[in-house]
Amino acid sequence: MTALLLWGALLVSALLDARLLEVIPIARPPPSAEEVAVIVPARNEAHQVGLCLRSLLAQDWPLLRVICVDDRSEDATYAEAAAILDPRLTVVRGTELPAGWLGKNHGNAQGVLHAGAARWLLFTDADTEHAPAALPSAMAAARGVDLFTLLTRLRAESFWERALMTHVLSAVLGAFPLRKVNDPKSPVAIANGQYLLIRREVYDAVGGHAAIRDRVADDLELARLVKGAGHRLYAANGRALVSVRMYTSLPEIWWGFVKNAAAGAGGPWQALGGVVMIGLSAVPFFAAPFLHGGQLALALAGCAVALLQRWLIFAVVFPPAIWALSLPLATVCFMGILIHSAVRQLRGKGPIWKGREYPHGR
Repeated sequence: MTALLLWGALLVSALLDARLLEVIPIARPPPSAEEVAVIVPARNEAHQVGLCLRSLLAQDWPLLRVICVDDRSEDATYAEAAAILDPRLTVVRGTELPAGWLGKNHGNAQGVLHAGAARWLLFTDADTEHAPAALPSAMAAARGVDLFTLLTRLRAESFWERALMTHVLSAVLGAFPLRKVNDPKSPVAIANGQYLLIRREVYDAVGGHAAIRDRVADDLELARLVKGAGHRLYAANGRALVSVRMYTSLPEIWWGFVKNAAAGAGGPWQALGGVVMIGLSAVPFFAAPFLHGGQLALALAGCAVALLQRWLIFAVVFPPAIWALSLPLATVCFMGILIHSAVRQLRGKGPIWKGREYPHGR
């Protein structure tokens, strides 16, 4: 019964968010376009940084500068980025990491120093690819908003990307309903670091990345800062405009989410509490073979509602929806990720990002 109620609440929430999950319309730049500075922190991204930067330089936007910050990569990231000859592109060699900073936050902060007089800042990741209409469409949708963020299309190619990563991201959508994120009266706040567009004056007013220098979930924390200060936050579906391939294997997915799962949950104890809730939600799938009569009917109802909720999200955000059927497997793996992430924090171990382990970060 508990699982049925949990999944029922999530299904209702997903239905209420259905309209907000519609993809934003394609737009053209206005006659008086404001300057936008795009900041791309990159560490060990030689295999994909070129594709990302070229797609950004192809944006249908007249006033654009792109800053790529090479965070002391151990591969040819800097060379790949510097090989792109475009006067709008600045490639920066990242400096030594100051005490108390995490690498990505420091990279973003360094990028802002090269943003000139740009009135908007777009933070995006080196594993993203942007359609030419992405920026004008985002800027059009961001009218009256201070921080605008897009859900991107996940380029899932391997089994574990489809069977696990999609469900982890769906769980994030369930934990942070878009209608509450977009409601100025609600304290719920989150942003997607793959596409985070913010007014420069608002970024400066909340302290920028210096204010969250040691935070693992930098996009979540920046969104909380902005909304907590009374500024307008809005999240929308931009899967037709921006795509990303985050991780390609089970180890990459596992460690990628271990990095910030506990921080995103609010701390290690909250993460362990989440494990209990997720475990309860999974009971119908694993108990059904051993039940009979009314108990079996209740378990099957819980399974049906759970799959319907996940099917709805997959159909709009992570198609094909058939992968919603991998929910039981993904649930077990996600519980393991949360436990691993929480235990690391409780043992005083910091996050790992791009082959670098930090002694701090939360």
